[in-house]
Amino acid sequence: MFTFDLAAELAGTGVTVNCLHPSTFMPTNMALGHTEPQGTVQDGVPATMRLVTSPDTGNVTGRYFDVQQEAAALSQAYDADARQRLREVSEQLTALVSSH
Repeated sequence: MFTFDLAAELAGTGVTVNCLHPSTFMPTNMALGHTEPQGTVQDGVPATMRLVTSPDTGNVTGRYFDVQQEAAALSQAYDADARQRLREVSEQLTALVSSH
């Protein structure tokens, strides 16, 4: 959810912001509790590097990827009100002050 907001905030700066599905390549306890990883962290390096270095994704921002394909995030991630609530709660829990 933060990816979509950050991409909008940085629009026009030349900085791109994208999200790679968090449990695609992370066989951690948190990921294993929710889904079966599709590979190892080492397998995930090409997907991560593609987002960072590929000319194909150089101007792509505010997108969600699963492995090396653009995908749809959960519908709540596209809800501006839900993102605002998450931002406010996160700021409260981390004692940060919003710049918005």
